[in-house]
Amino acid sequence: MISQNEIAQAVGTIIIFGFLFVFFAGLYAAFYTAGKMFEKPWLTWLGYIFAVIQFVSAMVMVTIDFLDRFWVNLVIFAALAYLVIPPAMWRVVLAFHRQEEEARGGKVEHAHFGP
Repeated sequence: MISQNEIAQAVGTIIIFGFLFVFFAGLYAAFYTAGKMFEKPWLTWLGYIFAVIQFVSAMVMVTIDFLDRFWVNLVIFAALAYLVIPPAMWRVVLAFHRQEEEARGGKVEHAHFGP
């Protein structure tokens, strides 16, 4: 039987790595977007580094063997999905701006973000 202390340690570890997962996912999105907006590839690559750290924090959560299978699957799915969300949303935003440009007869400058 698992002791109360072991349960508390497992829950505490999951909470910490859950926080890190969300924190680094946010940094990934922010730096990826900033790199694209300001046309600074090093910012985009910094975002990718945060994406790897985010993914690793998710994998630590699922290897603790305390989560139910449903939650393990959910964390793995979220970690994989979030790796593609910022690039996909960047393409969607650019497509919306292109559509608006075409709707105005091409009189608006090409969608450009940043300074």
